[in-house]
Amino acid sequence: MPPKQKHEDAIMKKLILPLFLCIFSLYAMAQTLEPMQQDQVLMWIDDEPIYTSEFLYIYNKNNNEAVSNRVSIDEYMELFTNFKLKVAEAKSERLDTTAQFAEELKGYRAQVVDKYLRDDQAVDSLIRLSYNRMANMRRASHIVIRCPKDANDSVRAAARTQIESLRQRVVEGKENFYELAKEYSDDPNKDKLGAELGWIIPFRYIYSFEDAVYNTPVGGITPVFESPFGLHIALVEEEVETEEVHAAHIMKMASRKEPSKEQAAKQAIDSIYDLLANGADFRQTAIDNSDDRGSSVRGGDLGYFTRGTMVKAFENEAFGLSAGQMSKPFRSEYGWHILTVYDRRRIQPLDSLYDQIKRNVERDERMDEAKRSFVRKTRREYGLSSDMTDEEVIAYADAHLEEKYEELRNLVREYHDGILLFDISLDRVWDRASKDTEGLKKYFEEHKKEYKWDDKRFKGFIVYAKDKDAAKRAETIIKTMPLDSVQSVIRQRINNDSVLLVRVERGLWKKGQSLAIDKYAFRLNKIEYVPSEEYPVVRTVGKVISKPEEYTDERGKVVTDYQDLLEKEWLKELRTKHSVRLNDEVWQAVKEKK
Repeated sequence: MPPKQKHEDAIMKKLILPLFLCIFSLYAMAQTLEPMQQDQVLMWIDDEPIYTSEFLYIYNKNNNEAVSNRVSIDEYMELFTNFKLKVAEAKSERLDTTAQFAEELKGYRAQVVDKYLRDDQAVDSLIRLSYNRMANMRRASHIVIRCPKDANDSVRAAARTQIESLRQRVVEGKENFYELAKEYSDDPNKDKLGAELGWIIPFRYIYSFEDAVYNTPVGGITPVFESPFGLHIALVEEEVETEEVHAAHIMKMASRKEPSKEQAAKQAIDSIYDLLANGADFRQTAIDNSDDRGSSVRGGDLGYFTRGTMVKAFENEAFGLSAGQMSKPFRSEYGWHILTVYDRRRIQPLDSLYDQIKRNVERDERMDEAKRSFVRKTRREYGLSSDMTDEEVIAYADAHLEEKYEELRNLVREYHDGILLFDISLDRVWDRASKDTEGLKKYFEEHKKEYKWDDKRFKGFIVYAKDKDAAKRAETIIKTMPLDSVQSVIRQRINNDSVLLVRVERGLWKKGQSLAIDKYAFRLNKIEYVPSEEYPVVRTVGKVISKPEEYTDERGKVVTDYQDLLEKEWLKELRTKHSVRLNDEVWQAVKEKK
């Protein structure tokens, strides 16, 4: 980023690229001045009209209560005029016609248009549907016939015929669902889990599983549905009210394949249970004894969880206890546990879960439904042909968003002008000032008296050396060679092998910035500084100065001041090159509404 600008740029820089990502959220906060009932031309730059709505949008956003350096509306008109003059200059140089500009503007716009290309009512309905489903969990089993997404038509047809046939055999009561699953299902886990899917709740499984299971009565068989793995049918076995358990546990890991470890784990868990039964603190006992490293640091706390989250043995114990109860030792596939339940609760209110559910919906396949709803509404709104694809409909809507949404129109225009402002200012002021060595030297010499220090500085080099000879050689180089060449010459003549005999730093130091400089350059003998064992010899080469001698001694300030000068000269040039006409009648009306 360029150095800090003065009052005008401090306000207008909000239009520049680094802050664009947060602009949109400010708009809603900024309704200090109401737009005119009918958008009127406020001013003309050359022959281009600038409308009242644009001025009010930018004024309100940059002058709301959250902004500390608020200015009067007359002051802001001056800043706004300067801003639009710079944009006009960028356009006159055709900076808005470059491929880079078009790509950059397209990228910024793409970051904010998504919210306009969806049906918010449909999204809200999906959130509420998901919440309603979350109130009850459903247990299900399934049969799957493998059919990859990229399968050809014949493979897909054969898979569908097979799964439909299996469904029919179950529905007609001819055969047992689980026996068919055992024989025909392509589920790679069927040898371990059989047909079991477990407990289904929104967002735990892909949407096609969830939707099919929740749309089928308990005891029924779902229609055939598709997943990335293949074609499925599911048997909906049970529905229970969703409940969360807040529990903690202590675990001793064990393996049935190693009887000695199994026995040791059982003895250990029994001993721990005796301690707890006699009043030992569960949390501290978990910290001291549990083999579950993830939870032991939290006193065994597992937080809240629902059915289907833990392994079966653990789940059965947890949901079989009341709040405040502790289990006896029990075995899971991981080892021996003792579990205590702190709390049991039903699903939380919608308003407390709404944002979380919304995030889940937005990254889930169910958003395809919101997209389809948006496409249907857009077709009706614009009378689009049914021959257009969904993508073409969305592209059409995208192309007309600025016509429909004033806030987006303002924002995209701001992106447009902000990119131009940044590029033209970078060329005419910021880069020019920082790279114009002769101009900086001249400016510094003409304004030398304005640059003062309260404290002296040491200007020069500090040398850290392994011995006195290396230090002396480095001092000689510093005193005889051009200053910008010192480091490279030292590398060539002294540090020319794998051993670094000296380390040299060049700079401008105040007292207190370096203990070594304080002791050896400022001669502050009370400073407690001891050279390192690696570089025990320390020397300084340079001088103590009371004020800047050249612009590089105050480069940051000088560059900023030189930028201000270039900015003022540039604005004078722009005022001469471009005409500015204010619509006085409209301007007075705007001020009266303030």
